[in-house]
Amino acid sequence: MAYKVSKFRFVPYIYKWSNEVHHLLPAHYKRRCQQFMRAEPLFVHVKYNDEKYTVKQRGRDMIKERVQNVPVKVIYPEESNNGLWGGEGIIVGLKKCKIRKYSNRVPKIWKPLLVKKPLYSEIFNKFYLVTVTMRTLNLIDENFGFDNYILKTSEAQLNSQLAMKFKREMLLEICNMADNPVKHEKLLKRYDKFLMDREEAEWIGLPSSEAVKKAVKEYEDKQEVVPLKELFIQQLLEAGDLNVFEPAFVFKDPPHTISPLLFIS
Repeated sequence: MAYKVSKFRFVPYIYKWSNEVHHLLPAHYKRRCQQFMRAEPLFVHVKYNDEKYTVKQRGRDMIKERVQNVPVKVIYPEESNNGLWGGEGIIVGLKKCKIRKYSNRVPKIWKPLLVKKPLYSEIFNKFYLVTVTMRTLNLIDENFGFDNYILKTSEAQLNSQLAMKFKREMLLEICNMADNPVKHEKLLKRYDKFLMDREEAEWIGLPSSEAVKKAVKEYEDKQEVVPLKELFIQQLLEAGDLNVFEPAFVFKDPPHTISPLLFIS
């Protein structure tokens, strides 16, 4: 089973699983997957117009037209899941030729500027060397730190499996700090609003393949293990074969044994 991606939206990964394991996955995980797949497209490369209508002049007449906010097709390669691109991607289009004014447009590929920067995490108290874009650095500054950017931003805007892995590990670390509030009192005051149940935090941003394995394992661990011997006996009793425990043959007289001393001369 897979949730459909909303129209005019492009994602670097999707959530998909079979119908056999759909009931094994927790409801909060499926709800977050649905929110990510059906989220509105990001307007990163195009300016979004909040107005519903605009007035344009055609000759001597003024015509009222409806504003259409159509996002540009953005390609997110597999490498975008290994970094924090901030919603940026690759755009393929046409560009006007600068040499000849009225010539045909030429093909053009726009790529984001990728740089490796050390990002400090206050929760883990360490630096991470991550591939980012300039837009990601601006978003980190707007959220006053790397941790706040990861925790406050939704999955649709992060748009990266690495970012969701950071979020899952941060939420689990906050749960660990809650177990010892005296030692981590300062950090808990700052990030207590992100505290949630540990069972729910373990599923945040988990890829569908790993989520299915985790759900199947938890289901198997809850099942009671019955030995095959007891299972076969129960099946025979239910079938009505009451002579199952009777021996196939019985010795009426014990066999005669010959003492080895008779052969000694």
